[in-house]
Amino acid sequence: MKKLIFILFVFGIVISAFTQEEITMNYISGKVSQETENKMKKGSQFIVDFYKKIGFPITISKIDLRVFSSFDKYKSHQELNSNARSNNGYFSISKQEIVLFDNDRMLKTFNHEFNHYLLRSNFKSPPKWINEGLSEYFEFLNVADSCYVLPQKKKIARIKNWIGTGLDNDIEQILIVSNEQWSKQNIEPEYRSSTISYAIVLFLMSNKDSELIIGEIINELMNEEKSVDIISNLYPGGFVEFKNDFTKFYKEWNL
Repeated sequence: MKKLIFILFVFGIVISAFTQEEITMNYISGKVSQETENKMKKGSQFIVDFYKKIGFPITISKIDLRVFSSFDKYKSHQELNSNARSNNGYFSISKQEIVLFDNDRMLKTFNHEFNHYLLRSNFKSPPKWINEGLSEYFEFLNVADSCYVLPQKKKIARIKNWIGTGLDNDIEQILIVSNEQWSKQNIEPEYRSSTISYAIVLFLMSNKDSELIIGEIINELMNEEKSVDIISNLYPGGFVEFKNDFTKFYKEWNL
């Protein structure tokens, strides 16, 4: 329990006192309850504050939402308007809107897709590992009395099981493959691409200089630098030490 509290303190970013216009929800179709909308606003503000801390340009103050209470209507709309296949929701970069199916995962889905919304507002084609890794990270944002990010125990358990079975090589592969190849490799039941991407982001967020490191990584990626080269240059001891520390971090994690 003490370790969990410590980790939540380290990578659970405290809501900052930025003077920012409150984010508003613009419903293109459907709607959510006022309670759910309040949680969405609180979560979206938390994610906005994170991006402002790392120096990423934020211009969004309104979120376009399309909410479906009928799964059949949601899937019909999805098939006509997107290549996405999620049964829960997706972000449409062409329409600049978040599309949601109103189910018990809706808040998680919203947080996940809102990260895509923000990151891709000024970075149109980020590498999948950072785009999906950050979205998976913020997906488990808790918006109770205070905001903090909960760890995804299932993904961490997978990482622990993969240690010593080629995980070292997989980490590098996830960072260098094309977005298309990342998606092809991300198959059930392991979802190796998204699991390792999430684990990389979670590990980076555990660093005391997490905001500086993530901000610099995104900045260099936007300058079309390669992910492995960026981490090699930024991380103390280079890429080899990054992988060693990554492995040690998850070996020592008590589920």
